[in-house]
Amino acid sequence: APNFIGNRQVQGSIVQLFSHTPCSVELTGKIVCIENADPGFDWIFTRNITALITKFGGTNSHMAIRCAEYGLHAAIGVGEQLFAAVSQAKNVFLDPRTAVLTPC
Repeated sequence: APNFIGNRQVQGSIVQLFSHTPCSVELTGKIVCIENADPGFDWIFTRNITALITKFGGTNSHMAIRCAEYGLHAAIGVGEQLFAAVSQAKNVFLDPRTAVLTPC
């Protein structure tokens, strides 16, 4: 089950990052999707993103802890099927309080 972080609803457009994605990609105001968000992706926290969604991870993962530290809304470890649907959508609705993540 996904681990949700945050206390308000967010909706926005998706940007999927890969290990080869350059740091110069525009992320401001975007909901970022990453399969495996290791510490090498910490640079995303300097880009004013709206939220983070990861395929893998748990409540004690590096990115879950960083999101909690920064007050960033997130769905960590959503699994293969939901991640595939979300990462292919144009927009996503995320409500951490009610554990809802919906492609739209």
